[in-house]
Amino acid sequence: MPLTARRFFGCFPIIFAALLVAAPCQAGVDWEVSSSLKTQAAPLDIAASLDGKWTFVLVEGGRLLVYSEKGALEETISVDPAMDRIASSGLQAANIPDRIYLSSAKHKTVQTISLDFSVPINIQGAPFLGPENAPVVIVAFSDFECPYCGAVGGLFEEALAKFPKEVKVVFKQFPLAMHKQAQSAALASLAAHRQGKFWEYHDLLFENQKSLSEPKYTELAKKIGLDLERFHKDAKGAVNRQILERDMAEAQQVGVRGTPTIFVNGRRLKERNFKDLQQMINQELSKRTKTGASR
Repeated sequence: MPLTARRFFGCFPIIFAALLVAAPCQAGVDWEVSSSLKTQAAPLDIAASLDGKWTFVLVEGGRLLVYSEKGALEETISVDPAMDRIASSGLQAANIPDRIYLSSAKHKTVQTISLDFSVPINIQGAPFLGPENAPVVIVAFSDFECPYCGAVGGLFEEALAKFPKEVKVVFKQFPLAMHKQAQSAALASLAAHRQGKFWEYHDLLFENQKSLSEPKYTELAKKIGLDLERFHKDAKGAVNRQILERDMAEAQQVGVRGTPTIFVNGRRLKERNFKDLQQMINQELSKRTKTGASR
């Protein structure tokens, strides 16, 4: 070995020791028990959603317990009793659905469970069709310049016709930045809502979707007999602007990225067709029946 190398390696332990003496101690972890769950049976394994909102506990007896971030047991899912390990993936905020992966070392098996969590949506004061206290609430985040938004109106009419006492349809604003007239149209519709004629104005906006402009908003307001002075004042007012901003902020919180985005009792409708919508409505009504029967 060259002399220079021998000197380097020979000096290293002495230098390292000197560093240990001179350097302050940085070790240590501050910790506390932030929550505690009392499970119904012995836990086999545990996982959590990436956003931290859900904790999944696999327990003996073939049950998967789903806890909220507040520690409340929200759901119990029956699974194969042979499963003894659990993992999770998904991020609802990025529209990546939550999935649970269960595995059994003994049986060399892996199962995937897709989860569909409902999200809370504030519908207070929003325009709606159907019974006010309907058990199934369909919420549509919409944009008056979006051609697909105008097309789903028939879907809602069909749902209201088939479930006249069970379904309510709520409109929420989500004008897209790519549409130049979308925000102005939204504010005009909110002004019409303040005079009790939202849905009449809503239909006219979609019928005139390709010619939206400030003169057109006035023309449509006059057509349905709105007080024009009040209409213009409300359309430009701070209250309607706050409502619009609230709807847009809430849409982003629940993962809305485009329009129309539809929720059924807080669960996202993945395919915009009546078959899937009807299936989700029936699922929600079935839950209500089971809850009533268990009381």
